[in-house]
Amino acid sequence: MDKKGNQRVALTRRLIQESLLRLLSRKSLFQISIRELCGDAGVNRSTFYRHYGSQFDVLSGLEADYLARVEQTIAAADVRDNRDVLQRVTLVLQYAADNEELSRMLINHNVDPSFSEKLFSLPKIGELLGDALSGQEDERRRRAIVSFAIHGSYTLIQEWINETPRRSAAEQAALILSLARRVCGA
Repeated sequence: MDKKGNQRVALTRRLIQESLLRLLSRKSLFQISIRELCGDAGVNRSTFYRHYGSQFDVLSGLEADYLARVEQTIAAADVRDNRDVLQRVTLVLQYAADNEELSRMLINHNVDPSFSEKLFSLPKIGELLGDALSGQEDERRRRAIVSFAIHGSYTLIQEWINETPRRSAAEQAALILSLARRVCGA
């Protein structure tokens, strides 16, 4: 496909994704019809079906892009300093704050309740947790600690992204890491 065609495809997808975000701020994913989504985006339904099969596919694409960017953010920090967990967590939280509308929609569980599992199952997130629990021998205890740290951290992120006014990303990252380290026994 030529450059102009790629730009059109990207624009069409962006219009549909932005439309889904607008509609999700008012109603649940199950209440959004393809007709309504296309009308809001200003695209024909046949155009929509060239790119997506359903509104769930649009959401899945939004999630995949978001998670890929989170992972890229962590990877970029790894290049500079592999040991600075605080810096990596701060960068992830800053990405969430910079993409506040999408972050709130995904994190607040009003569309995909499994999003937290997808986020914390990213390999780079697993590495962060693995570093924190490297000395833990008992596998059952390790799994329990990881689960507690993940869900506690996610709840802190959820509360933070909804706060007004909000702490800085660095302050929230320091709080999350302080509590997670206590849980992990580090």
